[in-house]
Amino acid sequence: MGKAADHELADEVDADWQRRVVGRSLRTAAERSVDRGMNLIRAAAAVLERSNGEDITVQEVADEAGQSLRTLYQYFESKDDLLLAVFEEAMRTYAQLIERSISHLDDPLERLAGAMVAAVRMPEVSGSGIDRGLARLRLKLSEVEPELVGRAQWAVTSLLRGLVESAAAAGAIRVDDPEAVTFVLLALNAAFITTETLGNDVGIRRPDVVGITSFCLRGLGADVADDWFETVGARLLLPARRSVRAPGADVAGARRPPHRRRTPKKA
Repeated sequence: MGKAADHELADEVDADWQRRVVGRSLRTAAERSVDRGMNLIRAAAAVLERSNGEDITVQEVADEAGQSLRTLYQYFESKDDLLLAVFEEAMRTYAQLIERSISHLDDPLERLAGAMVAAVRMPEVSGSGIDRGLARLRLKLSEVEPELVGRAQWAVTSLLRGLVESAAAAGAIRVDDPEAVTFVLLALNAAFITTETLGNDVGIRRPDVVGITSFCLRGLGADVADDWFETVGARLLLPARRSVRAPGADVAGARRPPHRRRTPKKA
């Protein structure tokens, strides 16, 4: 039901109870559509995982979800539309994992460094075919709809920009243009993850996690010792190694540092 039809239906009711009934029915229909769309996204992620990051078909996704192609196309107008949704949900999940990994850190510079380390280590802790698929998805979709890909990454982008602004406000780094700095950090992160998941096509040795983080922060004027980066990295609450986190799935607990007591979490 389109927005115009919704407004027409709402205009036809007079009593307050009628408005409540109509509002609940429309809300229920919207929630049902979101749930069905999410099920298709999870099915696509599962197929992408099994394919080890190779190309997939909408028929495979429909079969995985137990739905017909006709039903799938009611929610996603094309394969690229579906894959873009998978990518967006993956970025939302990554943003949650990054934010959780630094949730116990208070120092603005430590939080920024920790987020940068966590971001480049996500493929390492998941070790799944879906990371290869997401890297390929990004490259492919960027050729077709670069603006939509940018919007799909907003959860990660806004998180990192906020951390950059906080570190700059604390005087830990020198930043004239937070948006431009965020762009550079995200671009380096994307390049690092692409070489991690798809292979190094540059032909020379790349920096490690500490190397790329120290290069970025020292380039922004951070005055820290070499071992500071390793200390921050060791304190992160990263997910358990090799844990698979499909887009749209609930974010589970994280691995806590050795000096903290591990609190059991409900499944």
